[in-house]
Amino acid sequence: MNAVTQKRVRAGQREQTERGSVGVFVIVIAASFLIMVGLAVDVSGHLHAMQEARATAREAARVGGQQLQTPTGVRGLGAVADPGQAAAAAQAYLASAGVAGSASVTGPASISVDVTSVYPTKFLSIVGVPSLSATGTAEARITRSVGGVEQ
Repeated sequence: MNAVTQKRVRAGQREQTERGSVGVFVIVIAASFLIMVGLAVDVSGHLHAMQEARATAREAARVGGQQLQTPTGVRGLGAVADPGQAAAAAQAYLASAGVAGSASVTGPASISVDVTSVYPTKFLSIVGVPSLSATGTAEARITRSVGGVEQ
């Protein structure tokens, strides 16, 4: 066997030992890429659910803050929340938005709302995480203003 033939035989043996190694590499990279995309989708969906919960809590608190004791306001003694109506209005807003939560009047001029929602995962459910909870809290402060200036 001459030298050229021996080189070809060794090159052929080397090709045989490396056969299929690129396929495993591509499978590992593709699986890693899919896992990263799945995590990105579920994390961004969870962040969006949390932002939505906070926005819903803020709006519910704002709606509750518009329920004032009329006699106090008419006499010019300040803006004071009507505890029963404020909490009921905030709860009604939460119910119309389709989220669970609670609302309470925390002072004569403040209303607090807590919202809890659930984000159903898309990819994490494959590994046994079917949902992630998202919570939001907001507080509205009732103020009296004239011409945009708080008084």
